[in-house]
Amino acid sequence: MTSSSPKSIVSEFAKLFNPQFWDSFFITARDTAGHVVLILLVYALLRFTLRRLIGGVIVPMAAKTERTSSAAQAARVKTLAGLLNSIVSYLLMFVFGVMLLRAFNLDPLPLLTTASVAGLAVGFGAQKLVKDVISGFFILLENQYSVGDFVTIGSVTGVVETVGMRTTLVRDEVGKLYILSNGDITQVCNQSRGAVATFIEIGVAAATDIAKATEIIESAGADLMRERPDLDLKEAPKVQGLGAMDAAKITLRVTCLVDTPAHLTEAQLALRGLIYKRLGEASIAFA
Repeated sequence: MTSSSPKSIVSEFAKLFNPQFWDSFFITARDTAGHVVLILLVYALLRFTLRRLIGGVIVPMAAKTERTSSAAQAARVKTLAGLLNSIVSYLLMFVFGVMLLRAFNLDPLPLLTTASVAGLAVGFGAQKLVKDVISGFFILLENQYSVGDFVTIGSVTGVVETVGMRTTLVRDEVGKLYILSNGDITQVCNQSRGAVATFIEIGVAAATDIAKATEIIESAGADLMRERPDLDLKEAPKVQGLGAMDAAKITLRVTCLVDTPAHLTEAQLALRGLIYKRLGEASIAFA
């Protein structure tokens, strides 16, 4: 290893006072800046065009090939659009990242080689990444769930907000957002593929006229279905029968079918409130 002589250092420093050096520097900087701006403009234009093409043409055409309801098609469109946009974003960032390196006269091959060596060093992380991406692909291919579906994944229950290449985003009923790695998803309960049933138990005094209480409860259920279309009740709630009974009280079991699982809790609360009000007006004692 040789050190630079004082003469060579002075010679290099003297170039800073040479007008030709600065002319060449500014010309190179101008050309490089022009290339960078052009690359960024093309990137933004191409990304915008592809996102519009995916969301407005490709995905709707794919969704129409399936014999599903319009609501299911809309969810499928959102899911496909989210995943394809994610894939396109990663590809564009890689391609235009290489172009930016070339604009600065940097050879991307050594960097890619270094990245590949580093990739071997973090092989376990790469395996997890590949697993997440492949799992996300099969989640979409098998239509396990779509954006807007009400699901239970492991210990998380909520509405699917995004299905990406690596992760699925689920927001629960209190607003918490869960980010789940697709590769870690092993069991999914999709509650949006058909109506969901819930049961409400109403305890009344043992001396209550069961026929009268049943009539009042079912009348309240019919009124709720008529007055609250936003709850998406599939049918009017009905009394299924006696859930339990003893010397002190009788428990009536009420069934409620909801088309949209996200409204399940709201429907339960509304039904309980209306039943409580109607039974109270009829002077039927609770137990």
